[in-house]
Amino acid sequence: MGFKSLSTGKQYKNVYTILEKVKKGEIKSYYNENEGGLFGKINFYKKPDLVKPYLHYLDAAKLRSIMSSQIYANSLTDIIQDCYQSLTKSRDYKKWVGKNNGGELNAREFHKELKNVYSDFPEHLQNDIFNMYYNKIEDVDFETRTDKNHSKYKFLERSNNPVGKIMSERSNLKSGIFMRNVLLYYLTRLVFLKISDKESYKKMKNSLNGGNDFDNSDIDNMFDKDFGAGSSSEMMNDMIEKASELCKKMDEVMDEETQEQMFQNIERNESTGASKLDAAYIENVRRKLLSIKMNMSSVKDKIKKLMDKSISYFSAKKETIQESLFDTDNVAGLDEFVLLHPKLRKIFAEDITVKDTKSIGKVDVYVDISGSMSDTCNINDTQVSKLDFAKSFIAELKNQDLLNEIYLFNTKVKKIKSDLISLAMIDTSGGTDIDVAVKKVIDNKNNAIIITDAEDHCMSYSDKAYFIGVSGARFHHFNPECIKKYSDAGQVIVFDGKKVYSVNAQGNIIK
Repeated sequence: MGFKSLSTGKQYKNVYTILEKVKKGEIKSYYNENEGGLFGKINFYKKPDLVKPYLHYLDAAKLRSIMSSQIYANSLTDIIQDCYQSLTKSRDYKKWVGKNNGGELNAREFHKELKNVYSDFPEHLQNDIFNMYYNKIEDVDFETRTDKNHSKYKFLERSNNPVGKIMSERSNLKSGIFMRNVLLYYLTRLVFLKISDKESYKKMKNSLNGGNDFDNSDIDNMFDKDFGAGSSSEMMNDMIEKASELCKKMDEVMDEETQEQMFQNIERNESTGASKLDAAYIENVRRKLLSIKMNMSSVKDKIKKLMDKSISYFSAKKETIQESLFDTDNVAGLDEFVLLHPKLRKIFAEDITVKDTKSIGKVDVYVDISGSMSDTCNINDTQVSKLDFAKSFIAELKNQDLLNEIYLFNTKVKKIKSDLISLAMIDTSGGTDIDVAVKKVIDNKNNAIIITDAEDHCMSYSDKAYFIGVSGARFHHFNPECIKKYSDAGQVIVFDGKKVYSVNAQGNIIK
C-alpha cells in the first residue's frame, strides 16, 4: 500500500522515497514535522564523514579489521613495535622523560594506551583518510567546514600525501595500507599527548568527536606543536615511506586482481590475511606455501609419480640439441665414436658432439576455486584444504620448471601471475563451471592440467586437458560420453595425497 501526499496528490510507494521527500519538505500535512505528525519525532541520520562519496559500510568493516588486527593483537605486531620505537627515540619524548625523572613508557603500557586511544578516535575520520587516498581528487567532495569539525580537517589535511595518493588511487588494499600507517602515526602521537598533557588530550579527544571546548586558534597551536613539526613530522614521513615501500613490493609480486582479492577477504582471513600485511607478511606467505610442500614429504614419491605421468603425457613437443660427447647422457652417441680409427678418436674426441632430443613439458594449470575446494582432505593424518593441496602441487610444478601459466576458474576463468605470492593468495569463491576451463584450454591450444574436486557437470572434451581430481573427487557428474573419452585416453586421475587412482568410463575411481 502506498502513501499519498495531501498537498500534491502524488502517490509515493517506496518508503525510502517518502523519507527523502519528508527531508526535503515536499510532503506536507500530517507528514510535516512542524505539525507533530507521523514523522515529527524522526531524527534523520546524517553521516559524520567529511569526505564524499561516503564509504560503503562493508568497506568500512574491512578497515576496522585492518586496524583491529594491529591494535588488538595479543602482542605487539611489527608495525606497532616500529611505532613504539619511533616514539621513544623522538626528541620530545626524551625531553619529557628527562622532566619526569625517568618515568618511561614501556612497550606493554604503550600497547594498552594505544587500544584506549583508538577507542576514543572517531571511526568516520578513519574512513575519511581511506577515502581521500582511494578516490581521485576530482571525485572527492568535502563537507562544509564548521567550528565543530575544524580539528578533523586539520587531521585530514596532515594525512594527505600527493606521492602516496598517486600510488594508492583506485586500489582498496593500497589505500587501506596508507590509511593504517597514517592512523597509527596519529594514535602514537595521541598516546604521547595523553601521558604528557592529559588536559590537552581530553580537549583534543572531545574536539575530534564534535565538541568545541576551545577555539580554533588553540587547536591550530596544539596541532602544530604535537603533530606538525620536529620528531612528529619525521615520524609521519617515516610511516608514509613504509607504506610506499610496501606498496611497491606488493606490485612486484602481486597483480591488481590478487591485491583486490586480498582486500575483499580481509574479514575472513583477519588473523593471517591482508589486514596484517607488511614486508614480513609477504615473506611469511611465501614460506607458508613452501612449508606445505615440505610438510608433505611423506607423499613426495606419490607426487613425483603423478608428475611423471603428467610429464610423459605432455611430451609431444621436443627440441633437438647438440651436446659434447663428454656432457651428454645419451650413450647412443658412443656407437659412432667406437667406429672411428683410434688416432682419430684421440685427435677429435673433444670436438665430437651427439645429437639429442629433449621433451618440452611446460603446461598451463587451471585451478578450481569454487567454495567446495575449501573442504579438507586427509594427507597422512594431516588435514589440508583441497585448495592448499592444489597450490602445493602447482608449486612443485614450478620448482620442476614445468609451469607455464596459472588460471583460476569458478564460473569464469582468469589468469594470475605464477609467482609464489600470487599462488599463495588464491582463495575460494562462488560456484563451479568446469566447461569454461576446458573451453579456455581449447582456445589457448596449450596442454593443461585441470585440478578440481569435480563437483560439476562437464560436456566439453579436449585432447589437451588432463584432469587431476583432488581427494574425494568423483567424475560421475561429467557427461557420460565426455568422461568416457577422458578415461579411455588416460586423461583423468584422482590423487588423494597417498595414492594415484585411475578413473573409469563411469567417472568412478578404480581401486
